[in-house]
Amino acid sequence: MKLVTFNLYQFVAHGYYWHDHTNHNTFTAAEWEQKQHWISTRLHQMNADIVGFQEVFSIPELKQLCLTAGYPHFIHVDTSRVRDDDPLVYQKSVVALASRFPIAAIHPVDIVASVHDELPLPDNFRFSRAPICADVQVPDFGILTVYVSHLKSKRPAALDMRYADTIEWQHRVADTLQRLSRGMIASLLQRGLEATLLYHHIVRRLEQDATHPIVVLGDMNDSENSIPLAALTMQERIYTIGGLEAEQWPEGITPWLYTYRLADTFRLAPNMRQRVRPFTKIHRGTGGVLDYILVSNTLNPKNNDAKAEVAHYEVWNQHLETDGIAERLQSDHGQVCVELLPCDASPDYANRIHQRPAHSIKHVADILTRQDFVAYAGGVFQAREHFKQWDSTAKWKNFWSFFFDNEYGWVTSIYGTVPINELYQKQHHSIEHIIPRDFLDRYLAHKNAPRHVRNGASTNPFNFAPSERGLNAKRSNFNFDLDGDKIVRPYNLTLHPDSFSTATGFDADHEWVIPSSNRGDIARALLYMLLVYEIDELYNRHIATLVHWAKVDSPSAWELAYNNWVYSRLGIRNPFIDTPENALQLLNNRDLLASIEYRQ
Repeated sequence: MKLVTFNLYQFVAHGYYWHDHTNHNTFTAAEWEQKQHWISTRLHQMNADIVGFQEVFSIPELKQLCLTAGYPHFIHVDTSRVRDDDPLVYQKSVVALASRFPIAAIHPVDIVASVHDELPLPDNFRFSRAPICADVQVPDFGILTVYVSHLKSKRPAALDMRYADTIEWQHRVADTLQRLSRGMIASLLQRGLEATLLYHHIVRRLEQDATHPIVVLGDMNDSENSIPLAALTMQERIYTIGGLEAEQWPEGITPWLYTYRLADTFRLAPNMRQRVRPFTKIHRGTGGVLDYILVSNTLNPKNNDAKAEVAHYEVWNQHLETDGIAERLQSDHGQVCVELLPCDASPDYANRIHQRPAHSIKHVADILTRQDFVAYAGGVFQAREHFKQWDSTAKWKNFWSFFFDNEYGWVTSIYGTVPINELYQKQHHSIEHIIPRDFLDRYLAHKNAPRHVRNGASTNPFNFAPSERGLNAKRSNFNFDLDGDKIVRPYNLTLHPDSFSTATGFDADHEWVIPSSNRGDIARALLYMLLVYEIDELYNRHIATLVHWAKVDSPSAWELAYNNWVYSRLGIRNPFIDTPENALQLLNNRDLLASIEYRQ
């Protein structure tokens, strides 16, 4: 399910004007046709199921455009207005919602008594643009409540000021600045009031059902660190409730703080981790963010009971910089597009990972396909928690305890030379993910893998290696060198020489060169993860390199013991860590290994 927030920028039909009766504030017949064509094309490109629009003046024309584009359900809750002295000039826009799915109900966003009593809310207060609150009936999901909002702009009131010729310029300057000062605060107050009224309405919905999924699509006309956004999301940390510090709260209270918060989808999307936030607006040469999609906690991946979660975040902003076409003929905003993925397995994915029963795969000779390998390995490992949710106790139970409950504390860390028991004693230990977590999250979300599979990939113990903390941080999520390149150690690799092997570091392409003593371990982990989680990213020559490494550097005693330890606890195994003859059969199974070869 994909959702979009789309500021259309003065959607006014040919023959009408916006704000002023001037040639620049209207479209010729050809320009109007061009603008509609661009909007239709963009809707087709984004392929969203639900779209929230802002700056809508010509409502019937947008409804027809959406119907033609494949959106049979269209609503608005307010009416655009023209000037009393000129019926051809629109002075007030509205928001609208278009959906491929039926709209079950529409709810007015009214004024809450507590806001009216405690804030300077005029008796005749109105939203600058009345927001939409609609229940959308989504197939195979249920009711999703969608808000569409366009908060008051930052533009100060009373900009159109005139002075008599007799007024001195010094006074004109002073008066203008004072008026602008008052106007900016008036706009901030209006925007802030709209934000908190929207938040109060959302909380009342969540008080009825804390697990209800809610999405807010909007042009908020403010930055992500602004007061109105803070009032709408309520992500700031809460230290006291009713005068009581957190230590005095009853058990189980903290989760409720997340229940009544909204999360910014940019912060949740796997493909946006460690990325600069894409701009949605360029003002005087500087990119900024005004457009957002926010979600309630039941759509937050940090919530173990989430119904769906953000799988992808994208901003369609290329037209703002590169095409040279006037913004009025397209839009002066980028469109924010978010994909939500149900936490339950989709039928398509379930079919892809369907396996023969494990008991039918009794020997590696029976492994003919990737699915056979997965069955023999114990299935696709799944987990309720993501690795990010593990504390030190969980990491001890699920990994470190092996090295101390057995006699393998002398094993050296990956890429390094320091024994694990020494690292642990000095608190310099770290768990290295052979395939980085960020890559797994992004890749599996893109393939529509269900949540428990993605969590399992992040916690699969066959993707772990004991590491020195600083060395792990240096490797970060850089790719491995699989081409036999030489090491070009960067100047910032300033670890103590006793903690790492001189045969590791970066090559000229900034890929991580693996020490020969660890190449078999890495190869077996990579081959296992690629097969189990359908990761088709390696060229044939790279697969051949991994096979060669695994053959030359056979499993050590501790690796064999670790494989048995994991199998006894979780029922999964890495078939590449097995008896020499079994592992060799798999490494020579060309049909099996061809299934992970990259194909365009």
